Amino acid sequence: MKPKLLFMCKIDDEQARARIEEYADIVEIESQDSKDVIGNIEGMDGVVVPYTGNMLVTKEVIDKGKDLRLVGSTYGGTRQNIEDIYCLEKGLTVIHTGASRPRPMAEYTLALVMSSLLQIHNYNLYMRTTEPWPRFKYDRTRILDKRKIGIVGYGRIGAEIARIFRFFTDDINVRSNHLTPEQAENDGVARMELDEIFSACDIIILAGGYNKSTHHMIGEKQFALMKDQAVFVNIARGKMVDQAAMIRALEGKNIYLALDVFENEPLEDDSPLRNSDRVLLTPHRANNSIEFEQRWQCLADEIVKFYSGQTPESALTIERAKMMSES
Repeated sequence: MKPKLLFMCKIDDEQARARIEEYADIVEIESQDSKDVIGNIEGMDGVVVPYTGNMLVTKEVIDKGKDLRLVGSTYGGTRQNIEDIYCLEKGLTVIHTGASRPRPMAEYTLALVMSSLLQIHNYNLYMRTTEPWPRFKYDRTRILDKRKIGIVGYGRIGAEIARIFRFFTDDINVRSNHLTPEQAENDGVARMELDEIFSACDIIILAGGYNKSTHHMIGEKQFALMKDQAVFVNIARGKMVDQAAMIRALEGKNIYLALDVFENEPLEDDSPLRNSDRVLLTPHRANNSIEFEQRWQCLADEIVKFYSGQTPESALTIERAKMMSES
């Protein structure tokens, strides 16, 4: 008899579904209500939840699921709606689809940087609105070739950003609590402290996870260190940055910002960030490419490994769980 897997969402990839069904019977309930998880968890070997803003796999769910062995997320994280550490303390395996995220996020980051350097977004804006031929609106723009890059955070996404940017420059520098000298040498990156990255790099990319320890990790001091015309890119989490300090820096010096995330979302209608040509804004859509739907195959990979007696690649430890973004 196959184990039962409870999915609190519809599986949108039939091939992934078929792969999972070789190992488990699937029960689908499309609900974002934790009561529906509690009401259906008995007898389930595993439960998989989509991204939600509310907690779905609560301690109550875990305690009631006496047969539970596997808890998963169709999203690249777990902290948002799974009591992941409690799961791990109970001996459960916790998986996610983070492997589907790095390439799309890295390419989006590259696009933000290129447009910021070359002013493509602004030329487009003015040609569509107030100036039909803004050819000489800006001084000479810049290219990415041989620029000094700083990446803050070196998980899956940060490492993929480094890999893509290596096609443009060998000068890639990383701030990470977890990057060893051996890994840095192997990946062709240099380790730097946070303040050094802000003072030395032409392009600074925030790619780490948000938790209590990284709240406002970038503020007045770091922005004051930025070089003239340096570009700061945030595709991580808005609350990692003191947004008020960032706005003051923008108003006081010649720096550029490319922001996909904000301290409060949606971004306030009257935010000064909306009024500068030195700011490129996008509405938290670095995760919008169709390739993100490879998450279903990624999830199937992990489930197949679990039921084949292997350790899933994304299986969390308590240490790894604590490093993941909480929102």
